[in-house]
Parts: sequence; C-alpha cells; structure tokens
Amino acid sequence: MSEREVPVVLTDRLPAIGWQLAGARVQVVGAAQAADAFAAALATTNLLLVSAAVAAALPAPLLAAARRGTAPLVLVLDEALESAAARPAARHARGVLGVEA
Repeated sequence: MSEREVPVVLTDRLPAIGWQLAGARVQVVGAAQAADAFAAALATTNLLLVSAAVAAALPAPLLAAARRGTAPLVLVLDEALESAAARPAARHARGVLGVEA
C-alpha cells in the first residue's frame, strides 16, 4: 500500500488514538495549525478525514472547495460520532432512536 492510499485524519488528541490503531496517519492539530495541516494533508492522501473541531477552525471557502473536489476525498467527521464515546451508552441509544437529544 502506498503512502497516498493511507487515510489521513486531522483531529484532537483523544480520537487520534483510535484512528492510529485503525491504521490511519493521524495529525493532532489545534485551531492555529488547522489551515496549514489541512493544505499539507490534501497533497499527501487520497482520503482526508477532518474532525468537526478542526473543520470549524478552517476558512469556510477552503473547506468547501476541498469538499467539492474529487481528489482527495475530504470528509468531515460528525461531531456526534466523536462525542458518542463520552456519553453513557443508554443515553446515546435514546438519542439515536430520537427519544432523547
């Protein structure tokens, strides 16, 4: 597998551990480094996953242009998925079923 075929994930510290275990190249970035890390990652992968927090720190036109492009595929990870691990399982299940927000 070439380096370009390995997904790149731009995220915060806690989710980074799981993504590393899954085999992704992970970069932990803060708001100040988000735009530079994003631009660099666009050039090195076929699949770029961006946490909701990192996406919020990016200039909206930059993120929109990258998501409209065809290569690499850019996906923003749903904030609800990232925070699901922090919620009790029963509350999460009720939220998914629409019984509780």
